[in-house]
Amino acid sequence: MKNIFSTFAVILTLLTSLTLGSCSKSEEYSLNVPAKGIIVTKPGDSGTTSFDSSNITSITATSVPSGWTVNNIDMYNSTITVTAPSSFDNDEEQNGTITLKGYTPTGNTKSIDIYVAIVENIVDYYASPANCYVATKPDTRYIFNPMIGGCATPLQTAKVQIIWETTEKLIQYLDMRDGKASFYIAGYKEDEDAEDVGVKAGNALVGGYDESGNLIWSWHIWVTNNDPVATENTITLNGETLMNFNLGAECNSNGSTDGTTIFNSYGLYYQWGRKDPFVGPTTYDFDLNDDHTMTNYNGSYAYINYVESTSSEGTLQWASDNPLSIIKGYKENDYDWMYNGHDNTLWSTTTKTENDPCPAGWRVPDASVYANLTIATAYDEMAWETLQPQYGIMLTDTETAAEYFFTAQGRRNYLDCRLDIINDDEVCPIPWSGYYWTATTDGGDASAMYFDLNTTTRTWNGFDAKRAMHRANALPVRCVKE
Repeated sequence: MKNIFSTFAVILTLLTSLTLGSCSKSEEYSLNVPAKGIIVTKPGDSGTTSFDSSNITSITATSVPSGWTVNNIDMYNSTITVTAPSSFDNDEEQNGTITLKGYTPTGNTKSIDIYVAIVENIVDYYASPANCYVATKPDTRYIFNPMIGGCATPLQTAKVQIIWETTEKLIQYLDMRDGKASFYIAGYKEDEDAEDVGVKAGNALVGGYDESGNLIWSWHIWVTNNDPVATENTITLNGETLMNFNLGAECNSNGSTDGTTIFNSYGLYYQWGRKDPFVGPTTYDFDLNDDHTMTNYNGSYAYINYVESTSSEGTLQWASDNPLSIIKGYKENDYDWMYNGHDNTLWSTTTKTENDPCPAGWRVPDASVYANLTIATAYDEMAWETLQPQYGIMLTDTETAAEYFFTAQGRRNYLDCRLDIINDDEVCPIPWSGYYWTATTDGGDASAMYFDLNTTTRTWNGFDAKRAMHRANALPVRCVKE
């Protein structure tokens, strides 16, 4: 009997050992710093960011750049605070990487790196809230107010996160602390031998989330090497100052036939009255008609959702809560993306609204801004084989005789919201067309400046300074100064 009990004890010990070993190996734990870094603005400054962890009981800093100090790792509030060196007399580093090691109750570990840096260049938009912020300066920290949506909508934002961006790491170290949100734009050289450092051009959408993780607002970050509000990048039409770039574009192609230049001039697309943009095609000639690639906060691909307008989805609130969803036109409501009625207050011809997609100090223009334009004679008479590769047309101001180039970047059509630049009409073939939203409404529709190229006869070239378009169309926008 004694041998039986001894054998049982040995078996029980072995089973217990195997069970404990199995638990240890399958233990679940995680450690992450969403901002990926801590940016301070001058030597000696302290900075704090939050971390997310699961089953981590303690964290230590195992590697710290020279001169930097990890002041506090607060496990209760899930924050990390560091202080930058106050001088650089003894090889202290202006930037570097801190390695953090998290420990589980059973001794497992998880290590992550976070970037720390002193960035003295700051652009502060905090006092100028809008739905779009322009970033043009390399090696710069940008600050905005995440507690206000549009111009004045109060928000209870608890965190900010990238919804999508057209280039991975376009904006970096996105963080929120003490009611202020910030992100970093790195320097970038297209050519390593270039003397000037610029930015990697593109667009991003940043979301603000409440304590429960619900998206409550979103902001467009427009990263460009050409400041669209600079005097040299604006034009005057009918007494108004208009951006010479499409909202979200890098340039005006100005009649170039270079595919990259044309592509960089397209910008983003907006359904009438919505504040959030949609990306355009992957190539300037709409090859395969695919949507431009986007990635989200963790580097995974993000995609546009194409949804029907219904009593629940076809509302302003739902559209705001779902900025990656483009809403198809509802036939019974004049092909508006809204299911019931038409809200003419979403964009205004006289003042900036909460849903206006332009940067602070700018808004969607009234249709009258385009009233004096017509197709330039030389372009109207140009052989279509010469004009077609330009993907756009020169328009003349009949009041001043000044000429301005407008890109023909097509649209996302109101029926299925797919990209559309070519009309295959057998009677009037159009190889490309251009559309520009205005804030002016036209019954159930809204007004857009429109032009197209016809390959059969010059007399069929089309232009309309105020064409009625269904509101579910997604068109480019040129912003006008308030």
